[in-house]
Amino acid sequence: MHPLRQILALTASAIRSIPARLGASLVTVIGVTTVMAVLVALLSLGEGVTYLAGKNVRADRAVVLSKGASASNSFLTRANIAIIADAPGVKKDDHGKPLLTAGTLVQVDLITNDSQRGNVFLIGFTNPAVYSEIRVVEGRYYRPGLHELIVSESVRSRYRDTGIGGHIQLHGEPWTIVGVFKDTGGFFDLNVFADGDTVLSAFGRNAFQQVVVQLDSAAAFDAFRHAVTTDPSLTVDVQTEAQNRLDTVKQLKGLLDFISYFVGGLMAIGAVCGALSSLYAAVDARRREIATLRAIGFSSGPVVVSVLVEGIVLALPAAVLGAAIAWLMFNGNVISTVGLTFPLAVTPHLALISLFWAVGIALLGGLLPALRAADLPVATALRAT
Repeated sequence: MHPLRQILALTASAIRSIPARLGASLVTVIGVTTVMAVLVALLSLGEGVTYLAGKNVRADRAVVLSKGASASNSFLTRANIAIIADAPGVKKDDHGKPLLTAGTLVQVDLITNDSQRGNVFLIGFTNPAVYSEIRVVEGRYYRPGLHELIVSESVRSRYRDTGIGGHIQLHGEPWTIVGVFKDTGGFFDLNVFADGDTVLSAFGRNAFQQVVVQLDSAAAFDAFRHAVTTDPSLTVDVQTEAQNRLDTVKQLKGLLDFISYFVGGLMAIGAVCGALSSLYAAVDARRREIATLRAIGFSSGPVVVSVLVEGIVLALPAAVLGAAIAWLMFNGNVISTVGLTFPLAVTPHLALISLFWAVGIALLGGLLPALRAADLPVATALRAT
Protein backbone atom coordinates (compact mmCIF):
# COMPACT_ATOMS: atom_id res chain seq x y z
CA MET A 1 0.00 0.00 0.00
CA HIS A 2 1.20 3.49 -0.82
CA PRO A 3 2.67 5.32 2.22
CA LEU A 4 0.08 8.11 1.93
CA ARG A 5 -2.76 5.60 2.11
CA GLN A 6 -1.09 3.98 5.08
CA ILE A 7 -0.92 7.36 6.84
CA LEU A 8 -4.59 8.07 6.11
CA ALA A 9 -5.69 4.65 7.31
CA LEU A 10 -3.67 4.81 10.51
CA THR A 11 -4.74 8.38 11.24
CA ALA A 12 -8.42 7.63 10.68
CA SER A 13 -8.16 4.65 13.00
CA ALA A 14 -6.45 6.74 15.67
CA ILE A 15 -9.06 9.50 15.51
CA ARG A 16 -11.94 7.00 15.69
CA SER A 17 -10.45 5.54 18.84
CA ILE A 18 -10.23 8.91 20.67
CA PRO A 19 -13.63 8.51 22.42
CA ALA A 20 -12.37 5.25 23.93
CA ARG A 21 -9.47 7.22 25.46
CA LEU A 22 -11.46 10.33 26.30
CA GLY A 23 -9.87 10.97 29.69
CA ALA A 24 -6.30 10.85 28.38
CA SER A 25 -7.22 12.93 25.34
CA LEU A 26 -8.80 15.62 27.51
CA VAL A 27 -5.46 16.05 29.28
CA THR A 28 -3.98 17.32 26.02
CA VAL A 29 -7.02 19.43 25.12
CA ILE A 30 -7.27 21.12 28.52
CA GLY A 31 -3.51 21.70 28.73
CA VAL A 32 -3.28 23.32 25.31
CA THR A 33 -6.46 25.37 25.88
CA THR A 34 -5.08 26.78 29.12
CA VAL A 35 -1.71 27.64 27.62
CA MET A 36 -3.23 29.34 24.60
CA ALA A 37 -5.74 31.32 26.66
CA VAL A 38 -2.99 32.68 28.89
CA LEU A 39 -0.56 33.30 26.02
CA VAL A 40 -3.10 35.15 23.89
CA ALA A 41 -4.30 37.18 26.88
CA LEU A 42 -0.74 38.27 27.67
CA LEU A 43 0.12 39.01 24.04
CA SER A 44 -3.00 41.18 23.84
CA LEU A 45 -1.08 43.70 25.99
CA GLY A 46 1.47 44.28 23.24
CA GLU A 47 -1.24 44.27 20.58
CA GLY A 48 -3.13 46.89 22.56
CA VAL A 49 -0.08 49.14 22.70
CA THR A 50 0.37 48.77 18.94
CA TYR A 51 -3.31 49.54 18.41
CA LEU A 52 -2.98 52.67 20.52
CA ALA A 53 0.09 53.78 18.56
CA GLY A 54 -1.70 53.42 15.24
CA LYS A 55 -4.85 55.28 16.23
CA ASN A 56 -5.49 58.64 14.51
CA VAL A 57 -2.18 58.71 12.63
CA ARG A 58 -2.20 60.47 9.27
CA ALA A 59 -0.14 59.74 6.22
CA ASP A 60 0.16 63.47 5.46
CA ARG A 61 1.87 64.32 8.77
CA ALA A 62 5.61 64.03 9.30
CA VAL A 63 7.65 64.11 12.52
CA VAL A 64 11.10 65.68 12.74
CA LEU A 65 13.55 64.79 15.54
CA SER A 66 17.22 65.54 16.01
CA LYS A 67 19.29 62.80 14.39
CA GLY A 68 19.47 59.54 16.31
CA ALA A 69 17.29 60.86 19.14
CA SER A 70 13.95 59.84 20.59
CA ALA A 71 11.19 62.26 21.53
CA SER A 72 12.54 62.46 25.09
CA ASN A 73 16.07 63.59 24.21
CA SER A 74 15.64 65.35 20.88
CA PHE A 75 16.83 68.97 20.62
CA LEU A 76 15.50 71.38 18.00
CA THR A 77 16.17 75.13 18.17
CA ARG A 78 13.95 77.88 16.83
CA ALA A 79 16.44 78.37 13.99
CA ASN A 80 16.03 74.67 13.08
CA ILE A 81 12.25 75.04 13.12
CA ALA A 82 12.37 78.06 10.80
CA ILE A 83 14.37 76.07 8.23
CA ILE A 84 11.98 73.11 8.48
CA ALA A 85 9.02 75.45 7.94
CA ASP A 86 10.45 76.57 4.58
CA ALA A 87 10.96 73.02 3.26
CA PRO A 88 9.02 71.91 0.17
CA GLY A 89 5.79 70.02 0.80
CA VAL A 90 4.79 71.87 3.97
CA LYS A 91 1.13 72.83 3.79
CA LYS A 92 0.12 76.47 4.35
CA ASP A 93 -2.90 77.63 6.31
CA ASP A 94 -5.45 80.18 5.09
CA HIS A 95 -3.08 83.01 6.04
CA GLY A 96 -0.13 81.51 4.15
CA LYS A 97 1.69 80.35 7.27
CA PRO A 98 3.31 76.89 7.39
CA LEU A 99 1.19 74.30 9.17
CA LEU A 100 3.65 72.87 11.65
CA THR A 101 3.91 72.72 15.39
CA ALA A 102 6.93 72.46 17.66
CA GLY A 103 6.41 70.39 20.77
CA THR A 104 7.99 69.76 24.14
CA LEU A 105 7.21 66.97 26.58
CA VAL A 106 7.07 66.93 30.39
CA GLN A 107 5.98 64.05 32.64
CA VAL A 108 3.43 65.07 35.24
CA ASP A 109 2.60 63.15 38.45
CA LEU A 110 -1.07 63.08 39.44
CA ILE A 111 -3.27 61.28 41.95
CA THR A 112 -5.99 58.97 40.65
CA ASN A 113 -9.52 58.94 42.00
CA ASP A 114 -8.68 55.81 44.02
CA SER A 115 -5.69 57.59 45.67
CA GLN A 116 -2.98 55.91 43.58
CA ARG A 117 -0.06 57.75 42.04
CA GLY A 118 -0.15 58.02 38.28
CA ASN A 119 1.41 60.07 35.55
CA VAL A 120 0.44 61.73 32.31
CA PHE A 121 2.42 63.79 29.86
CA LEU A 122 2.18 67.54 29.48
CA ILE A 123 2.74 68.45 25.84
CA GLY A 124 3.38 72.01 24.84
CA PHE A 125 2.44 72.86 21.24
CA THR A 126 3.16 76.08 19.39
CA ASN A 127 0.38 75.52 16.84
CA PRO A 128 -2.28 72.97 17.86
CA ALA A 129 -4.15 73.54 14.57
CA VAL A 130 -1.97 70.77 13.10
CA TYR A 131 -3.97 68.33 15.21
CA SER A 132 -7.50 68.87 13.94
CA GLU A 133 -8.73 65.83 15.89
CA ILE A 134 -8.35 67.70 19.19
CA ARG A 135 -11.76 69.26 19.78
CA VAL A 136 -12.52 71.11 22.99
CA VAL A 137 -16.03 70.12 24.11
CA GLU A 138 -16.11 71.92 27.47
CA GLY A 139 -14.53 75.22 28.44
CA ARG A 140 -12.07 76.78 26.01
CA TYR A 141 -8.58 76.44 24.55
CA TYR A 142 -5.55 77.58 26.56
CA ARG A 143 -4.18 81.04 25.82
CA PRO A 144 -0.52 81.64 24.94
CA GLY A 145 1.62 83.09 27.71
CA LEU A 146 -0.62 81.88 30.53
CA HIS A 147 -0.33 78.85 32.80
CA GLU A 148 -3.41 77.20 31.33
CA LEU A 149 -4.10 73.60 30.33
CA ILE A 150 -6.62 71.51 28.49
CA VAL A 151 -7.12 67.83 29.40
CA SER A 152 -8.77 64.85 27.75
CA GLU A 153 -12.04 63.36 28.95
CA SER A 154 -10.10 60.27 30.04
CA VAL A 155 -7.66 62.27 32.17
CA ARG A 156 -10.51 64.20 33.81
CA SER A 157 -12.39 61.01 34.65
CA ARG A 158 -9.32 59.22 36.03
CA TYR A 159 -7.44 61.86 38.05
CA ARG A 160 -8.35 64.18 40.89
CA ASP A 161 -8.71 67.93 40.45
CA THR A 162 -8.53 67.75 36.66
CA GLY A 163 -11.92 69.23 35.87
CA ILE A 164 -12.37 72.75 34.55
CA GLY A 165 -11.12 75.20 37.15
CA GLY A 166 -8.86 72.61 38.75
CA HIS A 167 -5.14 73.18 39.27
CA ILE A 168 -2.03 71.10 38.62
CA GLN A 169 1.26 72.00 40.28
CA LEU A 170 4.02 72.18 37.67
CA HIS A 171 7.52 73.21 38.66
CA GLY A 172 6.18 74.83 41.81
CA GLU A 173 3.50 76.85 40.00
CA PRO A 174 -0.26 76.19 39.72
CA TRP A 175 -1.57 75.69 36.19
CA THR A 176 -5.30 76.08 35.66
CA ILE A 177 -7.39 73.66 33.62
CA VAL A 178 -9.57 75.73 31.27
CA GLY A 179 -10.87 73.13 28.82
CA VAL A 180 -11.64 69.47 28.20
CA PHE A 181 -11.20 67.89 24.78
CA LYS A 182 -13.05 64.89 23.43
CA ASP A 183 -11.28 61.55 23.62
CA THR A 184 -9.71 60.56 20.31
CA GLY A 185 -9.10 56.89 21.13
CA GLY A 186 -5.34 57.34 20.75
CA PHE A 187 -2.24 58.77 22.43
CA PHE A 188 -3.76 62.20 23.01
CA ASP A 189 -6.18 60.77 25.56
CA LEU A 190 -3.21 60.23 27.90
CA ASN A 191 -2.03 63.83 27.84
CA VAL A 192 -2.66 67.37 28.95
CA PHE A 193 -1.82 70.26 26.62
CA ALA A 194 -0.52 73.79 27.02
CA ASP A 195 1.13 76.51 24.96
CA GLY A 196 4.57 75.34 23.82
CA ASP A 197 6.45 78.59 24.40
CA THR A 198 4.93 78.92 27.87
CA VAL A 199 6.03 75.39 28.80
CA LEU A 200 9.58 76.09 27.57
CA SER A 201 9.76 79.25 29.65
CA ALA A 202 8.25 77.65 32.77
CA PHE A 203 10.72 74.74 32.72
CA GLY A 204 13.78 76.76 31.74
CA ARG A 205 14.26 75.08 28.37
CA ASN A 206 15.62 76.70 25.24
CA ALA A 207 14.71 74.13 22.59
CA PHE A 208 11.82 71.97 21.49
CA GLN A 209 11.95 68.20 21.20
CA GLN A 210 10.07 67.56 17.99
CA VAL A 211 8.35 69.23 15.08
CA VAL A 212 5.19 67.84 13.52
CA VAL A 213 4.50 69.02 9.99
CA GLN A 214 1.25 68.96 8.03
CA LEU A 215 2.17 68.13 4.42
CA ASP A 216 0.38 69.03 1.22
CA SER A 217 -0.34 65.32 0.79
CA ALA A 218 1.10 61.93 1.71
CA ALA A 219 2.94 61.94 -1.62
CA ALA A 220 4.91 65.01 -0.50
CA PHE A 221 6.67 63.10 2.30
CA ASP A 222 9.68 61.90 0.30
CA ALA A 223 10.42 65.37 -1.09
CA PHE A 224 10.07 66.92 2.36
CA ARG A 225 12.31 64.32 3.99
CA HIS A 226 14.98 64.66 1.30
CA ALA A 227 15.04 68.44 1.59
CA VAL A 228 15.26 68.44 5.38
CA THR A 229 17.75 65.61 5.84
CA THR A 230 20.13 66.92 3.15
CA ASP A 231 20.14 70.51 4.40
CA PRO A 232 23.67 71.09 5.76
CA SER A 233 22.36 73.36 8.52
CA LEU A 234 20.20 70.58 9.99
CA THR A 235 21.04 67.25 11.62
CA VAL A 236 17.67 65.58 11.86
CA ASP A 237 15.67 62.45 11.16
CA VAL A 238 12.25 62.56 9.48
CA GLN A 239 9.59 59.89 9.98
CA THR A 240 6.00 59.38 9.03
CA GLU A 241 3.69 59.84 11.96
CA ALA A 242 2.87 56.12 11.92
CA GLN A 243 6.53 55.09 12.12
CA ASN A 244 7.22 57.61 14.86
CA ARG A 245 4.36 56.23 16.98
CA LEU A 246 5.57 52.66 16.53
CA ASP A 247 9.11 53.63 17.51
CA THR A 248 7.72 55.35 20.60
CA VAL A 249 6.16 52.12 21.90
CA LYS A 250 8.73 49.70 20.48
CA GLN A 251 10.60 49.08 23.73
CA LEU A 252 7.44 48.71 25.79
CA LYS A 253 5.90 46.29 23.30
CA GLY A 254 9.14 44.30 23.21
CA LEU A 255 9.14 43.99 27.00
CA LEU A 256 5.48 42.95 27.12
CA ASP A 257 5.97 40.36 24.36
CA PHE A 258 9.06 38.93 26.10
CA ILE A 259 7.14 38.46 29.34
CA SER A 260 4.22 36.93 27.43
CA TYR A 261 6.34 34.39 25.58
CA PHE A 262 8.38 33.58 28.70
CA VAL A 263 5.28 32.80 30.77
CA GLY A 264 3.65 31.03 27.82
CA GLY A 265 6.80 28.96 27.27
CA LEU A 266 6.85 27.78 30.88
CA MET A 267 3.21 26.77 30.66
CA ALA A 268 3.81 25.09 27.29
CA ILE A 269 6.29 22.72 28.97
CA GLY A 270 3.43 21.45 31.13
CA ALA A 271 1.20 21.10 28.07
CA VAL A 272 3.91 19.11 26.26
CA CYS A 273 4.08 16.74 29.23
CA GLY A 274 0.30 16.36 29.10
CA ALA A 275 0.39 15.60 25.39
CA LEU A 276 3.23 13.15 25.97
CA SER A 277 1.21 11.25 28.55
CA SER A 278 -1.93 11.27 26.42
CA LEU A 279 -0.22 10.00 23.28
CA TYR A 280 1.74 7.36 25.16
CA ALA A 281 -1.61 6.09 26.42
CA ALA A 282 -2.94 6.15 22.86
CA VAL A 283 0.00 4.09 21.61
CA ASP A 284 -0.37 1.58 24.43
CA ALA A 285 -4.09 1.23 23.74
CA ARG A 286 -3.43 0.58 20.06
CA ARG A 287 -0.42 -1.75 20.39
CA ARG A 288 -2.25 -4.78 19.03
CA GLU A 289 -3.75 -2.82 16.14
CA ILE A 290 -0.41 -1.22 15.24
CA ALA A 291 1.41 -4.57 15.51
CA THR A 292 -1.15 -6.24 13.25
CA LEU A 293 -0.85 -3.50 10.65
CA ARG A 294 2.94 -3.68 10.82
CA ALA A 295 2.71 -7.45 10.32
CA ILE A 296 0.70 -7.08 7.11
CA GLY A 297 3.13 -4.59 5.60
CA PHE A 298 2.59 -1.13 7.11
CA SER A 299 5.93 0.67 7.49
CA SER A 300 7.14 2.58 10.52
CA GLY A 301 7.05 6.04 8.86
CA PRO A 302 3.25 6.21 8.54
CA VAL A 303 2.93 5.02 12.15
CA VAL A 304 5.04 7.99 13.31
CA VAL A 305 3.06 10.43 11.19
CA SER A 306 -0.31 9.10 12.37
CA VAL A 307 0.60 9.57 16.06
CA LEU A 308 1.80 13.12 15.38
CA VAL A 309 -1.33 13.94 13.42
CA GLU A 310 -3.48 12.64 16.27
CA GLY A 311 -1.72 15.08 18.60
CA ILE A 312 -2.32 17.95 16.17
CA VAL A 313 -5.99 17.00 15.81
CA LEU A 314 -6.36 17.32 19.58
CA ALA A 315 -4.31 20.51 19.85
CA LEU A 316 -5.80 22.66 17.08
CA PRO A 317 -9.38 22.84 18.44
CA ALA A 318 -7.89 23.47 21.88
CA ALA A 319 -5.92 26.43 20.47
CA VAL A 320 -9.07 27.89 18.91
CA LEU A 321 -10.92 27.42 22.19
CA GLY A 322 -8.12 29.06 24.18
CA ALA A 323 -8.01 32.07 21.85
CA ALA A 324 -11.81 32.34 22.04
CA ILE A 325 -11.71 32.32 25.85
CA ALA A 326 -9.05 35.08 25.81
CA TRP A 327 -11.16 37.12 23.40
CA LEU A 328 -14.33 36.77 25.47
CA MET A 329 -12.64 37.59 28.77
CA PHE A 330 -10.05 40.22 27.84
CA ASN A 331 -10.61 41.82 24.44
CA GLY A 332 -11.39 45.50 24.86
CA ASN A 333 -10.60 45.63 28.58
CA VAL A 334 -8.75 48.85 29.38
CA ILE A 335 -5.65 48.85 31.59
CA SER A 336 -3.20 51.52 32.70
CA THR A 337 0.54 51.00 33.08
CA VAL A 338 3.72 53.11 32.84
CA GLY A 339 1.70 56.20 32.02
CA LEU A 340 -0.27 54.55 29.24
CA THR A 341 -3.93 53.63 29.17
CA PHE A 342 -4.87 51.26 26.38
CA PRO A 343 -7.31 48.46 25.51
CA LEU A 344 -6.30 44.82 25.35
CA ALA A 345 -6.57 43.64 21.75
CA VAL A 346 -7.12 39.97 20.89
CA THR A 347 -6.59 40.00 17.12
CA PRO A 348 -6.66 37.34 14.37
CA HIS A 349 -2.87 37.61 14.37
CA LEU A 350 -2.79 36.32 17.95
CA ALA A 351 -5.19 33.50 17.07
CA LEU A 352 -2.80 32.46 14.31
CA ILE A 353 0.11 32.49 16.78
CA SER A 354 -1.88 30.23 19.10
CA LEU A 355 -2.39 27.74 16.25
CA PHE A 356 1.34 27.59 15.54
CA TRP A 357 2.10 27.12 19.23
CA ALA A 358 -0.49 24.35 19.47
CA VAL A 359 1.07 22.50 16.54
CA GLY A 360 4.49 22.87 18.16
CA ILE A 361 3.22 21.48 21.47
CA ALA A 362 1.57 18.57 19.67
CA LEU A 363 4.71 17.72 17.71
CA LEU A 364 6.97 17.91 20.75
CA GLY A 365 4.56 15.92 22.89
CA GLY A 366 3.93 13.32 20.20
CA LEU A 367 7.45 12.71 18.99
CA LEU A 368 8.56 10.19 21.63
CA PRO A 369 5.29 8.20 21.62
CA ALA A 370 5.41 8.14 17.81
CA LEU A 371 8.95 6.79 17.79
CA ARG A 372 8.02 4.21 20.42
CA ALA A 373 5.10 3.01 18.31
CA ALA A 374 7.30 2.77 15.22
CA ASP A 375 10.14 0.94 16.97
CA LEU A 376 8.00 -1.61 18.79
CA PRO A 377 8.92 -5.11 17.50
CA VAL A 378 5.92 -6.70 15.81
CA ALA A 379 6.27 -10.06 17.51
CA THR A 380 6.68 -8.50 20.94
CA ALA A 381 3.60 -6.35 20.49
CA LEU A 382 1.48 -9.29 19.36
CA ARG A 383 2.60 -11.45 22.30
CA ALA A 384 1.94 -8.60 24.75
CA THR A 385 -1.61 -8.22 23.53
